[in-house]
Amino acid sequence: MGHSLAESWRVRILDAQGTPVGAGVLVAGGRVVTCAHVVEAALGPDDGDPREAELSVDFPGSLVPGAGPVPAGVAPRGWAPPDDERADVAVLELRADAPADCGPAVLRPCGPARDRIVRAFGQAAGARAGLWVRARLVGSGGLSPEWMQLEAAGEAGDRLRRGYSGAGVVDSAGDVLGLVVAEDTRAERRTGWMVPVEVVVRYCPDLADAVAGPAIPGPRAGDAHPAPPGPPGLPTAADEVPPATWPPSAERDLARLLVRVRSFADPHRRERVLRDTGEDIAFHVERTGVLMNDARAVLGLCLEYEDGIDRFAAALRWYEGGSLPMRAFDREVARLRTPVPGGGPGR
Repeated sequence: MGHSLAESWRVRILDAQGTPVGAGVLVAGGRVVTCAHVVEAALGPDDGDPREAELSVDFPGSLVPGAGPVPAGVAPRGWAPPDDERADVAVLELRADAPADCGPAVLRPCGPARDRIVRAFGQAAGARAGLWVRARLVGSGGLSPEWMQLEAAGEAGDRLRRGYSGAGVVDSAGDVLGLVVAEDTRAERRTGWMVPVEVVVRYCPDLADAVAGPAIPGPRAGDAHPAPPGPPGLPTAADEVPPATWPPSAERDLARLLVRVRSFADPHRRERVLRDTGEDIAFHVERTGVLMNDARAVLGLCLEYEDGIDRFAAALRWYEGGSLPMRAFDREVARLRTPVPGGGPGR
């Protein structure tokens, strides 16, 4: 066809009149990943449950003559609508083939920001053909602890704005690191946010097969919308060491340090930490109102799961940062899971 497949994965999400309302990314398996609010905008307020509706997408990178819109619908386990500044992810299944000259994108976990320059192609109003925007990854947080902040690169050129939601954010290698999800609407600002790939996959775990790089732990069966265990790119103990068989003293030894961590001692922040650890923990753990008892209850339940302590520590670290009590807790986790001569973890 005489053109590169490198960015032919670009998708436009269309409303009933065929007008682009946002963007998406074609991935392996005839699927498109976008933002849930883009799907809602395409369907309109009166179309009932988006998971049962049909919409259309097209492929602006295709050169196939006569290639028109393709019908699509929300995939099973592909709907995570906005919920208290979290989620906002949708996976669509194409009901017909994408154009022959359009290939799937490679999704890759974003990791730390490191001031990297990235690009996004969106459907800004007045530019039906779409426009590329260059931006710099600034860091996690902002409107949501799950999102990564973007700043338009340079004073000239366009900025992220309405119509870019769902657009793939591309690094220098051409891999998609996340989806544009929001922009600062103040005219003087050039700020936007993206949902990193690792967060996208935690909400829609069936996308894991489209991700290159380290495996991303998904939610447990039965979790409705489990929040990821920490901010994008935050390394956890699970990324660095194999699962441990914990010693009998683990609950007691960890609880002694956990009660000194401010973000656990504060009952309101503790609930946010538990929610971010996962519904299997947050829903079932006993609340006694006594700090030490609550610490042992949380840790005892976490120890029943292979990755429970790692998920809890990552969520706690997100709120607490690198405080001395948090570091002491992390050191104790590492010590207890370190094998000792003769087999088994420490003490």
